[in-house]
Amino acid sequence: MIHPTELQLTPEDYDKAFTEVSFLLDMFVSTIEAFIGKSTPSLAVAAGRKMAANLPISLENPTPENALAALVGFFREQQMEIDGHFEGPEGVLTLNHCPIRSVCLNRKMVIDGPVCQMFHYYIGGILAELTGRPVRPRTIAAGEQCSFALLFSGQRK
Repeated sequence: MIHPTELQLTPEDYDKAFTEVSFLLDMFVSTIEAFIGKSTPSLAVAAGRKMAANLPISLENPTPENALAALVGFFREQQMEIDGHFEGPEGVLTLNHCPIRSVCLNRKMVIDGPVCQMFHYYIGGILAELTGRPVRPRTIAAGEQCSFALLFSGQRK
């Protein structure tokens, strides 16, 4: 049972938790890179596919457009500042105040480095599972506002 005082968190508690999560993500990505190397994107895609099975998203018509709209809606419900649209065959996601950028700044990691790339492949994996199509991410811009494209290919499996 949770004691009521555990639910009374201070801003300092949130700062400590963010620092800890940033550290863990940094160590996790560094370890994956050290042991898996060039296959790291495949691992991120697999993690995204697994996550998709746990999301409260069910699509009757799993087109890339519907999947992107559903994922954007889900993230907005989580208070993420995110937009998504299509430019030709590519879905484009734009995040304001990107949480991964915040982690990179906290840990003094390169923006658009391995952590960002893993996040993009992770999102690609979610959308691949929702649509049944391979998805390849491509960074457009990284910074306070992060944008990346997602190219859907192939026919639905």
